[in-house]
Amino acid sequence: MAIEFTIEERVVAAPHAVFSVATDLENVGRWMPNFVRVERLTDGRFGVGTRWRETRKMFGAEATEEFEVTRCDPPRRVELFVDGRKGSSKRGAYRFVYRFKSSDEGTRVTLNASIDAPGLLWKLLGKMFVGSFKKACAKDLGAMRAYIEARAFEDTRIPA
Repeated sequence: MAIEFTIEERVVAAPHAVFSVATDLENVGRWMPNFVRVERLTDGRFGVGTRWRETRKMFGAEATEEFEVTRCDPPRRVELFVDGRKGSSKRGAYRFVYRFKSSDEGTRVTLNASIDAPGLLWKLLGKMFVGSFKKACAKDLGAMRAYIEARAFEDTRIPA
């Protein structure tokens, strides 16, 4: 039984700028909370088939998960899949769909997430755990927004 949730964030920047930051694996540590490292597993440009391991501090310990891009439609959409068996969680399937849509304020970023983990414990308690997962994803989007908007401000300041 998959548990799904949606998060939305508005960013004062153009969709291509937001998409560019969201998919820039080499610089994700500049804005991502609790970031430790990213290890690219594939060469080339970011797109379908790109894979990487992302390590972050979670609950006081390092946790690593392997991500794969399953759909990429710049600058409108990117879909990610995490096979939990390959990472620290050791179970489950996680799907993330990020949509970047132009709005009056700049870009509306919508994240649709789906978590499907096997086992009776997940079926009984999954809805309780998803709250902290949703909160972490919202924190990520908020940190990305703050980073992009601060950079946009810095880029438009008049030199002294």
